[in-house]
Amino acid sequence: MPKKRIAQNVASNFSYILAWYFFSTALSIYNKNLMGKDNWNFNLPLFVSSIHAGLHFVITACLMHFWPDVFDATRSGKGGRITLHSYVTQVVPCAVAAALEICMANASLMYITLSFYTMIKSSTPIWVLLFAFIFRLEKPRLSLILIIGVIVVGVVLTVAGETQFDMTGFVLVLLAAVMSGLRWSLTQMLLQKDQLGMDNPVATLYYISPIMFILMSILSLVIEDPFVQFSSSAFFQDFRTGALTLVMAGGGGFLAFAMTVAEFKLIKNTGTVTLSVAGISKEIVVISLSMLIFGDRLTFVNLLGYVSHLFG
Repeated sequence: MPKKRIAQNVASNFSYILAWYFFSTALSIYNKNLMGKDNWNFNLPLFVSSIHAGLHFVITACLMHFWPDVFDATRSGKGGRITLHSYVTQVVPCAVAAALEICMANASLMYITLSFYTMIKSSTPIWVLLFAFIFRLEKPRLSLILIIGVIVVGVVLTVAGETQFDMTGFVLVLLAAVMSGLRWSLTQMLLQKDQLGMDNPVATLYYISPIMFILMSILSLVIEDPFVQFSSSAFFQDFRTGALTLVMAGGGGFLAFAMTVAEFKLIKNTGTVTLSVAGISKEIVVISLSMLIFGDRLTFVNLLGYVSHLFG
């Protein structure tokens, strides 16, 4: 590959990394402000997640319709066409993993601090590597196994040093990290199969977001019963307040869309393991901002655990 092409690829990936850092950090702060008990305390994380998924489908549908040559390989003739079998066996599992990850991650912020959330979520590389081994995206190597071991030690120390520990929040964010590893691996396999017509982030999100919206809506109806909240919550006491609440709840959908597009592009270009490594410095920024904005405090054991994450 010519040096000029290599330089262009590096510059392109670096720009996507910066975009991912910015929008991911902004989304974490937004979600904590919206759903944290000590903040806005809008305790409908599944409902908010479903709004975001629905918004993503609307945005991607518009992009696919008005610019098919750019985003829709099936209509432009540049790619294959997805079948019912491939949709059920490949797209739906990815969508389910993504929906569960987002719902559990958002719900955990109702119980734990943003810094603790970020430190536990930084265990994602463990699950990325494990699922990469399972799906043969990576070959098991002693060095990778040692990395997993170091990160596990870091997670244990982080939990042991948490002064505001909440078991519900911890379990939710840990399961979100597991689902994140699964989702990234499934997404990488989708993006690498041009015959499905999902060779770009917009097309991939277009196909998975309807499933995410349906699953998130069902979970919200069963677990949160949002209609009861609508009738009794101060967030929906009148039309103006309710409209403002929905705008606030949906606003993060644009941040999530931009973050997801950058994330999918990086997964396609570099792979899941590289993306998980790139996320380390982002987590440092999020923890620093959570201390400045929300007054989070870290103990020595917390810091020791997180340093273990970084070395991993």
